[in-house]
Amino acid sequence: MYFRSTLLPLLLLLFIPFQSTDDAFRQHYLKAEAYTRAGNLAAAESEYNAILALAYHKLGRIETAQAEYQKAVAALESAAAYRPDEPAVLVDLAVAYFHAGQYEKAVAPLNKALARDPTSEAAHQMLGKTYFMTGEFERAGQELEEALKLNPKDYDVEYTLGLTYLKRHQFAPARQLYERMSVQLGNRPQLRVLIGRAYRETGFLPEALEEFQKAIALDPKFPRVHYHLAITYLLKDGATRLNDAMAELKTEMAAHPDEYFAIYYLGMLYISDGKWEQAIAYLQKAAEVQPNNPDPYFFLGQAYQGLEKYGPAIEAFRKAIALNPTLSHNNYQVTNAHYRLAQSLMKSGHSEEGQQELQLSAELKNKAFKREEAKIDTFVNVADLSEQKEFPELSTAQGVIAEQDAPDARAAGALKTDALYYTKVIATAHSDIGLLRAGRQDFRGAASQFAQAAKWDPQHEGLDYNLGLAYYKSESYREAVTPLENELRAHPSNLAVKQLLGLSYFMTEVYPKASTLLTEVIAAKPDETALYYPLSLSLAREGKMEASKGVIERMVLKGGDSPQFHILLGRVYYEQNEIARALEELRAALTLDRRTLLAHFYTGLIYLKSGKLDEAAREFEAELSLNSGDVQAMYHLGYVSIARGETERGIKLLREVIGLKPEFGDARFELGKALLQQGDLKGALESLELAAKLEPDQAHVHYQLGRAYLAAGRQAEGESQLEISKQLKDKARNQTGQPNQTNH
Repeated sequence: MYFRSTLLPLLLLLFIPFQSTDDAFRQHYLKAEAYTRAGNLAAAESEYNAILALAYHKLGRIETAQAEYQKAVAALESAAAYRPDEPAVLVDLAVAYFHAGQYEKAVAPLNKALARDPTSEAAHQMLGKTYFMTGEFERAGQELEEALKLNPKDYDVEYTLGLTYLKRHQFAPARQLYERMSVQLGNRPQLRVLIGRAYRETGFLPEALEEFQKAIALDPKFPRVHYHLAITYLLKDGATRLNDAMAELKTEMAAHPDEYFAIYYLGMLYISDGKWEQAIAYLQKAAEVQPNNPDPYFFLGQAYQGLEKYGPAIEAFRKAIALNPTLSHNNYQVTNAHYRLAQSLMKSGHSEEGQQELQLSAELKNKAFKREEAKIDTFVNVADLSEQKEFPELSTAQGVIAEQDAPDARAAGALKTDALYYTKVIATAHSDIGLLRAGRQDFRGAASQFAQAAKWDPQHEGLDYNLGLAYYKSESYREAVTPLENELRAHPSNLAVKQLLGLSYFMTEVYPKASTLLTEVIAAKPDETALYYPLSLSLAREGKMEASKGVIERMVLKGGDSPQFHILLGRVYYEQNEIARALEELRAALTLDRRTLLAHFYTGLIYLKSGKLDEAAREFEAELSLNSGDVQAMYHLGYVSIARGETERGIKLLREVIGLKPEFGDARFELGKALLQQGDLKGALESLELAAKLEPDQAHVHYQLGRAYLAAGRQAEGESQLEISKQLKDKARNQTGQPNQTNH
């Protein structure tokens, strides 16, 4: 089985209009290929890493521009892993964290960037904005003042600095900054709206009203200006300005019929006034403008409830629940939606469904069932929202400095094209590194690289085959199955893929699928004697004993007198519990070649099964003397050592096994069990918890984890794990009709 290479890297780079970055990619690729031909694989990988550093950085900036902030974070974290000391990468990573709302994470890369370049205006600016978001306004001011010294004409910095002054109740310097901006930039409505928002969202409401009115005087149809004025009326004077606020929202709609916030808040205000029909008209319009937003549907449901129209209310609440992005959206709005849905269901005679919804509501979060009603009440009844703490979203300046303008349609299309290009570059580079690692026999490292390539470009040519083969060669058979299944679907007649997938099914005990594929392979390649054993055993495990014996007979005819043939025959006899014949075949293999791999290992398994621990240990040691990296031999020697009372030696061996193969669930289980017997509760829990994740269907793992939790005084968790163990045992007993066997 060979890994497949591809010409995509060079082809990808030959047919693009070269810019500086693309030319750098080409140069790195050419160097990497030259190093590969010369056999210097480490130098070749270094060149591919340079490509990844550049491509991840470019992709991260594009995703930020597209407002795909979580994708931007993923790309830029990868860029920072390759270029941990590059200030531009660190600042861009902080920008992505900032827009993703992960403000605390943004601080470290910015401080690191400033340590490398103390004169970075961008780093000072982002650190100032980040401190602003975390409420550290004094530190924010210091960073922004430093940024403004470095670039006195950066009006974004100047505007945010004014916000920090306002947050610290320093009105005079803020006003001075904003007036200077209006002189330098011109007295334009967009600037007046921004200044008005700064005043409003820091509690200076009269000044905010003045700014919005100035903006209207300059341009009565400027987008959202009437909406901002309406909200400010309500924030400042509450219900006394309700009619004025509604008039402004309607004016906004007249100029901009699809302005979502004007429509949405009009609907909310009509709900607060008990005018359900009018509310429904506006909320339906809001839902048309933003059909994937759960909020209009949630309030539509309330309006229908007010009219006692429970059928439409049920439909609206179900829609709000289906669209809800996260449990915490709008402060657990979904909890209230389930609660109100339950009310409507019970009112319409669906008591059982209503009770189920009540239970769901209680299970989600027992918080703030009335929060949305309180928000409306706050809009219309609180005299001054600048001092209220209940609803920070109504009096925050965060939105002012965090929001970005969306790119126009042409720019958005170009960004998508660029993102696709860099994604393919990343996938190709990871794939090529995977090939290099496979060439060095580092199959686990190769699998990791192929998996990264698949993450970025699942359709990359040949990737499923390479990923499946790398997993197979690193003995990660369960992980090998999915990519090999994908490859076989794409190439149904590929015998190499059928063989790998059949063997992976065999190693993961999916015997019916294994026998089907291996039968097809042997029919086409009858001289592949190594496949006769897994096919014979698979058929035997399916209960097809005659077919299994037929395969053994064919294997005897094909095998000849080689050590490998005797080992295969010994394995078959061992699996069929013919111990004496199995030992005879394994001794025959060693007689032909004393250094034959696996003969000692299988002999050790036979002795272990027979309870002859000393003999088993001797055989496993002999296998390791021939192949020190044999993980299975090391694991079984560790197990036997513990069984013989050599606990420290056994623990040491099991730790070595886990170091070589972290996903080895049985090794983690045995290590956890041994540590528990020694009284090392912390180590036992850590190992057994990982074993339970790796082997979630194994009753004995949950049983030991339950014992460990009980020993640590974690009663509820312990009882839960013991119950899981019991359920798994019952399930196995029901499926097989046999008593459960406890894993050694």
